[in-house]
Amino acid sequence: MNVFWDRGYHDASLPDLLDGMELSRGSFYKAFGDKRGVFLRALDVYIDDAVRQVGDSLSGDASPKAAIRAAFERHAELSSGKDGLRGCFVVLTATEMLPGDKEVSARISRLFRRLQDLFAAAIIRAQALGEIDQLLDERALARFLVCQIQGMRVLGKAGAEQDDMRAMVDLALKPLG
Repeated sequence: MNVFWDRGYHDASLPDLLDGMELSRGSFYKAFGDKRGVFLRALDVYIDDAVRQVGDSLSGDASPKAAIRAAFERHAELSSGKDGLRGCFVVLTATEMLPGDKEVSARISRLFRRLQDLFAAAIIRAQALGEIDQLLDERALARFLVCQIQGMRVLGKAGAEQDDMRAMVDLALKPLG
């Protein structure tokens, strides 16, 4: 994953992958089949980890609204400094391979739907507790929040500072009340 994350799919060579994975050519082909196979497995691992981490953040506080803020603050940290400059593997993959690669597009679309589902569920819980206005559409708000997080990840690649990211968190969460 790190080789693809650092170089992108097209610029990652087989020698780079073999070196990064500490595998022989034969072991690589036996385990993954080809470069695309290992790339898709790496993307799946990254996506599953991202969903798990957001899910953990959103369920980690008695207050769903506070949990949403915590998830955003975590992404603000990931979107600044050294981590921010590295960026998000999914954002890198999307800009490199979409819309042309249907299989990768389906994976990334599924990721965004899963993240939206997690945020929508947190919003519904917050609405039930009176923390967020019940008249707000939880699906539209969830799509907005996921969009804001992905935008933060892109800005991080351009060197956004942590204070800037914290200010973006405050602005992005204003619709929650």
